[in-house]
Amino acid sequence: MAGRGKAKGRRGWHAGTIEELPSGRFRWRVRVTYPDGTRERRGGTVRTRTEAQQAIITAQKEAQVGQRPTSQTLTVGEMVREYMAAKAASWAPRTLWNNTALFERHLLPHLGHLKAAGVDPRRLRAYWELLSTPRPRHDEQRPVPLGYSGQRQLHVLLSGAYKRAIADGLLRENPAQHARPVSPAKTVREAGAPVAGRVKHFTPEDLGRFLAVALEDRYALPLAFLALTGMRIGEALGLTWGDVKPYPDAAGGYFVEVLKTRSEFQGRYYTGGGKSGARRVPLWPEALGIVEDMRRRVSIEARADGYRGAGTAPHAPLFAAVDGRPMRQDVLRAVMRRTCERAGVPLLSPHALRHSTGTYLISRGHDPVSVAALLGHKQVSTTLNIYAHALPDKLRSLAYGVADLRPQTAKAEAADASAPPRTGRPERG
Repeated sequence: MAGRGKAKGRRGWHAGTIEELPSGRFRWRVRVTYPDGTRERRGGTVRTRTEAQQAIITAQKEAQVGQRPTSQTLTVGEMVREYMAAKAASWAPRTLWNNTALFERHLLPHLGHLKAAGVDPRRLRAYWELLSTPRPRHDEQRPVPLGYSGQRQLHVLLSGAYKRAIADGLLRENPAQHARPVSPAKTVREAGAPVAGRVKHFTPEDLGRFLAVALEDRYALPLAFLALTGMRIGEALGLTWGDVKPYPDAAGGYFVEVLKTRSEFQGRYYTGGGKSGARRVPLWPEALGIVEDMRRRVSIEARADGYRGAGTAPHAPLFAAVDGRPMRQDVLRAVMRRTCERAGVPLLSPHALRHSTGTYLISRGHDPVSVAALLGHKQVSTTLNIYAHALPDKLRSLAYGVADLRPQTAKAEAADASAPPRTGRPERG
């Protein structure tokens, strides 16, 4: 039997209707007005008449403060797609490709069908844990494992999509704000197991051995260049012969003008602006020697049949393969492995050469402002945060320097103690 009535709130009668459905549930409806003057009809079904009355009161109160209802039909997949479409124009090509791959491979198959308003932090924590678990054989239902770095990128994408939906009034809460991927190192620390320190840079001795081997290998010359300049791998591979320029002053010398970066993603290449903006990197004699060695080698290689590059033309890449095409990052990483093995040093990534340079310069006492300018850090605090591990030896030497003052102070105190007391008035003869 259907029944209609008005819901009574604590502040009087609120305009709304409640109808009992054949199923025994109650449907409520109410027309609300928002502060901007717009009106909207809201409604829903609940189990009891009391819940229906409370829902009408809640809808009226939310409308008074301009809080609109959440979308009950928007899925996670639709939400993230709309967010990526809105951000595509401002993202670099690689960022768009990477986010699209993460969305299609890891998010859409497992969260895409869920209602965005129904996903809570507990559900996301279970999802991050699932991504961290290796997939057993023949288990196609379990998602492909994703490393911590990939999970962090996926979290940024998901959190950004929720923030946009909240700004549009479609949702009210961002569950990604309270459910983040957990780093493996933190998991090990919480378990009480000792955490082995990960080497992220070469010692000066290892770096010297690495350079000695790299300078003898044509394909490892870009790696030696990274170690001598502190540049990023994408910046070095983005250099062209036109970027090598002499200083205009009388002091002479050369520098490279870092204007762009080159990278690849899933077989596609792109050249974008530099991460730190335009900057000049001076070429020490050793780094300039690498440039001249490459010029000589490329001039010879350009004469071979089937050469596909532009030689040493201003627009041609400074570090190219033997056939003239730009050198790829994955090839350079393989060369890095080979060079580390030949030199007998720890196996690190090409980016570790940049860290090795920064660590060496900071430990040698060079001022952080100059090091930050060389490495392309926009803020000196970034340099200090990254290379703070190189400061303990300097702090230890400072402590010794302060300690050297103590013997002089003690000697002065002893001299004062042995001197005759002063009365404040001269003795009479």
